[in-house]
Amino acid sequence: MKFAEFLDWVARQDWNHVDSEVVLDHVTQVLETLQETDPRYAWMAVIEDKLLDGVLPRDRLLALAERFPGEQSLEGRLRQRAGQAPSRQWETESILRLRDCLEEKDPTPLRKYLTWMHDQLVQFWRDYEPFESDASPDELEKVAASLLREAYHNWQTALQSVGQGDFEGGLALAIQANRLLVALHDLDEAAA
Repeated sequence: MKFAEFLDWVARQDWNHVDSEVVLDHVTQVLETLQETDPRYAWMAVIEDKLLDGVLPRDRLLALAERFPGEQSLEGRLRQRAGQAPSRQWETESILRLRDCLEEKDPTPLRKYLTWMHDQLVQFWRDYEPFESDASPDELEKVAASLLREAYHNWQTALQSVGQGDFEGGLALAIQANRLLVALHDLDEAAA
C-alpha cells in the first residue's frame, strides 16, 4: 500500500470500530514503500511503534493528512472534511427527529418516522441519483457520485438498523451519511 492510498484508507475509517491489527498491517506495508530518509517514514515508524506497544495513535493517524496535505486524493480530502464537520452542519432536522423518536417509550413515533424518512430517501434519490453517461466523467464527478451513493446507502442501512432495534448503530450510520452530504455540499458551494 502506498502512502497516498493509506491516507485515503485512514479517511474512510470509523475510528471507534477499527481493528488495530489491520492498521498495523497497513502501516507496515506503507513503511516498505518509503525510504528511511523520507519524512513520511519517520511519522509512520512512530505510528508503527505505538501500535506494537498496543496503543492506537488515532490523533497521529488523523494528523497525517494535515501534515502531508499534497498526498491525499480528492476523495480523501472530502472524507476528511466530512469527518471534521461540526455538529451544527450535520445535525439536521432528520437526525434530531430520529434522536427524539429513539428516546420515546412509545414505538409509534419511531415507526412513523422510519416510514416518512424512507419516503424522503426515495424522493431524494429520484431527484439526485447520479446517472451513468457515455462521456467519461472527470474525477470530481466520479468522487461526488460515489460519495452521494454511499450517503444514500448509509441512510438506507441506518433506517433498517433502527427498524431492527440497533438504535446506536443506525444513528451512527445516519450521522456518517449526513457528514458525507455536508462535504458534498461544501464541494458544490466551492464549485459555484
